[in-house]
Amino acid sequence: MSNSITSEPTSPDSATHPIEPERSKLARVRQGLRGVLFPSASPVGLTGEGSGKAPNVQALELEMSWLKMQLAQYRKEQGQFEGLEPFVLGTEHVSGIVPPIAGAGVRATVGSPSMAGYLVSGDAWQILISKFLKPNSQVLDIGCGCGKMARNLAYHPHIKKFIGFDVIQDSIDYCNQTLVPRIGSKFEFHCYNVYSECYNPQGTIKASELVFPATDGSIDLAWGCSLFTHLLEPDAKHYLREVRRVLSPSGMFLPTIHINPAPGTRYSGNEVRVDIDIDYFAELAAEAGLSLAVKLGEVCGQYALLFKVAPGAEAPKIVNVNGTKSEAEVAEASKPKTGGVPVPPNEGALTGEMLRLNGLAAEKEGVTPDVHPKDFIFWFVATHPELSLDSATTYYFEDGARSADKLDKELTSLFGEEKKPIKLLEFASGYGCVSRHLKKNPRFDLTSCDIHPEAIDFLTNKIGVKALQSAHTPEKFSTPEKYDAIFALSFFSHMPKATFGRWIKALYNSLNAPGYLLFTTHGIKSIGGLQITAEDIPADGFWFQARSEQHDLDAEEYGLTLSLPNFVIPEVHRVVGSPIANYKQAEWWFHQDLWIVKRER
Repeated sequence: MSNSITSEPTSPDSATHPIEPERSKLARVRQGLRGVLFPSASPVGLTGEGSGKAPNVQALELEMSWLKMQLAQYRKEQGQFEGLEPFVLGTEHVSGIVPPIAGAGVRATVGSPSMAGYLVSGDAWQILISKFLKPNSQVLDIGCGCGKMARNLAYHPHIKKFIGFDVIQDSIDYCNQTLVPRIGSKFEFHCYNVYSECYNPQGTIKASELVFPATDGSIDLAWGCSLFTHLLEPDAKHYLREVRRVLSPSGMFLPTIHINPAPGTRYSGNEVRVDIDIDYFAELAAEAGLSLAVKLGEVCGQYALLFKVAPGAEAPKIVNVNGTKSEAEVAEASKPKTGGVPVPPNEGALTGEMLRLNGLAAEKEGVTPDVHPKDFIFWFVATHPELSLDSATTYYFEDGARSADKLDKELTSLFGEEKKPIKLLEFASGYGCVSRHLKKNPRFDLTSCDIHPEAIDFLTNKIGVKALQSAHTPEKFSTPEKYDAIFALSFFSHMPKATFGRWIKALYNSLNAPGYLLFTTHGIKSIGGLQITAEDIPADGFWFQARSEQHDLDAEEYGLTLSLPNFVIPEVHRVVGSPIANYKQAEWWFHQDLWIVKRER
């Protein structure tokens, strides 16, 4: 007879016959239990001297008893792991040092209801973040959930300050009530009642208006673990701008994304799951002033990227008629301050230092360095109390370039890559802050247009573009040809109600069919800079004040205007009968809204 229990006996007898079924049963039980506890383990057959004898049945029974005990312990731990109460890992002093792990209900709000998923993702992220932590760092966890990373980094020696925020109140309550008493006050957590159709439908704050709880340039490392996998595109753009605002010049940003957008798209999905093309996400980040440093690769099913502050990129600012402010400082704009642009000294004559800096900035952008003495945009930034002359000059040229690039992207999305040239009218172009950059684009057949005769002469002879004289009244405005696109940047942010719609009509009538009118307005994000509150805006959504930063224009004709969608949309329909083709809140300078109207016929 074979010594292996897996072989059939040659001639069963009274000694072996009753044992065989029991051995097989015990072997099957043993294999099943091992499969539960140790899925990769294979059952081991008992072979050798004495196999098949009664003592070995006792050995199998002993092993089965041990496996059953292990299974009971496994089930007990699983019950504790998946319970709603925090999982406590120690007693006495240990309980005050090692924070409990959040219960399954709270963990579920951050996509890790199972203990295994929570621990595995936390371990991977802790190692990844630690790789980029530098001594004495202030860090920002965007969408911190129940503090998974705070817990894992609780005693990391490089962390000076840890700031986390989320939209789920239960998660933040857990952080403040359970984590902070153990790991210390250098960890702070904030809850913002941000609206999310999926995760926080009762929210009262728009994601596109959220201000991160950190001051400008204060964060050394920020991350967004499974954050952009749930943000719609307008909100993602705003979050990227806020990331840039809070990052220090040497700061880094570590987000993850899903990278399989729907065919034919670069950004698709809903709040449950958003997928973004990697290169497109890098483009969005670049618009916010972030430069892609490394494509790190997948971590726990999402693609990780590392960004740094783009060389020479200024922190995002809201530039308006009352000053340059970061989004975190908008609230300060309601304080009394001197508005408008000072009258240029020496009739606008540029100093030698101005000419030198203009030359350097213009050379970098590949445009003419000439600036007209009456260019109020230049003088606005050059005399701004918060900007050095060097920074102001850089801003003037770089901001013009950003506007030109942004317009190019908008027109590409409207016309496609193939349409060349695009007959473009830049209306209310001033003295060429943007025109000099648009001129470089070979796709554009550009004409600039302004009300000032001196601007027309400067645009023609110094900037080198076709220039068209505007008019003080819309009905007297005429063009020698029709245009594929007309762009009016920060013009309707100054028009009184009496001419707002009339100018829409005049410009619309100067379009080819099909053609597009693109214009910006002061929107709800502009109220701080305008020194008003939402309560100051009339019910029809139109607010105007006869106050102008341009001293050579009548403030009654060119003042300060704020117009909300509930005014703009019906006004456009009333005067030209066309719907709004697109609307982007705070698309320009982080506070002016962009409107696009299409002429079909």
